[in-house]
Amino acid sequence: MVRVKQNYNRRQAEKRFAHVYVPVEGKNCYYCGMASDGKVDHQPPVYILHRFANGRLVTKKAIREKFGQCKLVPCCTICNMGLGAYYGKDDNDRRREIVNWFLLDERYPEDKLIVEAGYKLLNERLEGKRGNEVFGFPGVGRAIYIEALVGQIDGEFSSPDGFPDWLKHIQQELAEWLRAEPRRKAQYFLDMANLASYDLLPHARDDPRGQFKR
Repeated sequence: MVRVKQNYNRRQAEKRFAHVYVPVEGKNCYYCGMASDGKVDHQPPVYILHRFANGRLVTKKAIREKFGQCKLVPCCTICNMGLGAYYGKDDNDRRREIVNWFLLDERYPEDKLIVEAGYKLLNERLEGKRGNEVFGFPGVGRAIYIEALVGQIDGEFSSPDGFPDWLKHIQQELAEWLRAEPRRKAQYFLDMANLASYDLLPHARDDPRGQFKR
């Protein structure tokens, strides 16, 4: 069979492979527990299926034999951006990919001050000493996502359902603050990750995070 090389077009690829994905019900992000607001994440990413097909016609059976059941899981905008086209071997591997954007970056001494200030402001908000203006400081968002994601990775929580009440409450407040302005969620990810642009890495579409070189 002759293969026809196809450039990646996300919309076309999503339409092509839509029938292989099974929706998973839920209103909260599968990874961090934040409100998903109707957004979903493809497991595996559509781009991975596009690469697997490599210009060929492929069957559902071939896809399932390679990747298992393909799922559409509820996912907040920030986790979705953190994953990009990353595949990951399991859910905690995907959580590591997301949280790596927000953990302390030891290459930059000032980053420690930002994270420490984020935790300080978060605690002051929980104590009622400050209002929701604290969310305007990206370090606060980083602290919230770190607590939720690392807590699951380390086994402290088996799922977002097991989060302590304070974490569920502060996630709800952050979600409401993020909804208050258009495109605030996407910009907040960039601010937390210290990225100038989501398209910062020119090779990201072809080999996100170098996962095909492993």
